[in-house]
Amino acid sequence: MVMSRKLNPIDLRERLYRRRYILPNLVTLASMFCGFLAIIYAATARHEKAVLAIGLAILFDGLDGRVARRFNATSKFGGEFDSFADFVSFGVAPAMVVYHWGFRALADEWGVFVSFMFALGAATRLARFNLSAENLKTFQGLPTPAAAGLVAATVHYAPDLKMDMIFLTVASVLMLLLAFLMVSKVEFVSIKKIQIQHLPLPVFVAMGALIALIWYNHQLGLLCLAAGYVASGPCIWVMRRKGRSVTAIPPNEGARTVDSSTH
Repeated sequence: MVMSRKLNPIDLRERLYRRRYILPNLVTLASMFCGFLAIIYAATARHEKAVLAIGLAILFDGLDGRVARRFNATSKFGGEFDSFADFVSFGVAPAMVVYHWGFRALADEWGVFVSFMFALGAATRLARFNLSAENLKTFQGLPTPAAAGLVAATVHYAPDLKMDMIFLTVASVLMLLLAFLMVSKVEFVSIKKIQIQHLPLPVFVAMGALIALIWYNHQLGLLCLAAGYVASGPCIWVMRRKGRSVTAIPPNEGARTVDSSTH
């Protein structure tokens, strides 16, 4: 009779340590499954559940990296697997949700084009992120979870909207704008690196008002939250451009212009 060898605590710990890579990949797999589930829900006109699935995918996407770093389980396979999961959950799933939510009944072919452009923007954004140097403070281009979050928040705000030409135009502009921002070089702040204790008082007040709005009307509050982050990148870009244009004019040049205008 063959007796099974009992593992001592040290051997058991070593085996678990060698298998530590499974845990973050399971979290990534959960994110991908939520994206796949959102596609199924969208195809069967269950838009509220599709939005919830995308929201859960965003949550899992924020956890897998933390879990990998916590257990020292980062790997090249994990990074590639995460990018593929992000494309499913934040590229294909939001595109399918918007297509079935607004475009299919009114503008089928146009909706296919707009939805594909969004998915293409997400794929390009993820591919460029894998090739670029890591920057923990800012992102170049709108992150795909943020783009998917705004799409989900829009559908969540009006899940049973009867689409007409006005809303069709708005939805088209939104999807194409998000696709452009994802492939652009506009910088967006990483939420993970924001230090709350260093934020100015007006930002604290705005955050409190936003939390109250989400509590009072979660549909409008989540839409404002997602739209605010998407708008933050272009706003920062515009302010930086204005700052550069002001600093590019020497002080004496401005005074000379004023003097010449008074004569």
